[in-house]
Amino acid sequence: MQFRESIENSRPTKTKYRDEMDALIRRREAEMAEARRNACSDIFTNGEAHREKFRAMLGWPLTETGERPLPAVTSEILGTEGDYEISRMQVEVLPGFSLTGIFLQYMPEADRPLVISQHGGLGTPELINGFYDGNTANYNNMTDRLLPHKVHVFAPQLLLWDKETYGEPYNRQSVDARLKRVGSSVTAVEVYAILRALDWFEHRFPDSPFGMIGLSYGGFYTLFTTAADTRIRSAVSSSFFSDRKEYPWMDWTWTNAAALYDDAEIACLCYPRRICVEMGDHDNLFAIEHTRAEAERVKQYIRTAGVDEDWFESIIFDGTHELCRDDAPIIRMISDLENR
Repeated sequence: MQFRESIENSRPTKTKYRDEMDALIRRREAEMAEARRNACSDIFTNGEAHREKFRAMLGWPLTETGERPLPAVTSEILGTEGDYEISRMQVEVLPGFSLTGIFLQYMPEADRPLVISQHGGLGTPELINGFYDGNTANYNNMTDRLLPHKVHVFAPQLLLWDKETYGEPYNRQSVDARLKRVGSSVTAVEVYAILRALDWFEHRFPDSPFGMIGLSYGGFYTLFTTAADTRIRSAVSSSFFSDRKEYPWMDWTWTNAAALYDDAEIACLCYPRRICVEMGDHDNLFAIEHTRAEAERVKQYIRTAGVDEDWFESIIFDGTHELCRDDAPIIRMISDLENR
């Protein structure tokens, strides 16, 4: 073609297209939010049915039913420290696929609570356990703060480590997209992996109740795993709980999720077990007003249903994107587990 024009001439139409696309999504989000509220009006009285739909939203293998065989486990003792034996474990959660983690076993007494200590983005079990010169970054000694309570601790490794530090590259978004093509998601696989580890621990320590704590991505996995499996009696989800439409990260997004379950509804799936969600008032990743608004949505569900509110706790603390330095949420979680 011989016709020519300035690049600037088409800019207004592109701006209009972009802005109308955003407005279209916002309108659809509002419509689906109303549908979600209506669909979840019975979430406290019909929790198991909602839990099944939640698992289906995340995808295979959480949709698998029937009795699961006990997973094979291999373990390498790394050392001992005080009353704890430290091991690196591998749990074969699916054929040919294993979950690795650091297990801190309280040796004097097997019948103690077991707490999943979950790292977040760029994290590892070794980091949160202080293996590197005691430095735990923004985890604020998360695992060490559990040990005085004489609990067993398992810290799984998820597909979130710092690629530059460890020299092992991966593309989490690509993995998630590939899994979604086959009816799954990286969240579904990793939540399932944690649950399979709990299958083994339940067999190994049949009288030990389970708890979970995690920061950032670890807070995400703590909330979702607690919602997915009622064996987790009490949990602390730090620096994640928010309004999901404001943070539509690919691996935090599923088809039709806006009409099914966002953070408030997922928290409601933890009822009547305790879930504590906490966020620093100066968090540099997530705006605190969205956390407050989502927590208020949980409280609206509670008020509408007329259920006891003690199971849900929302804490805004003086801090950034970090684990709250106040031990009160940890102490409450341990108390929940010990008073089973």
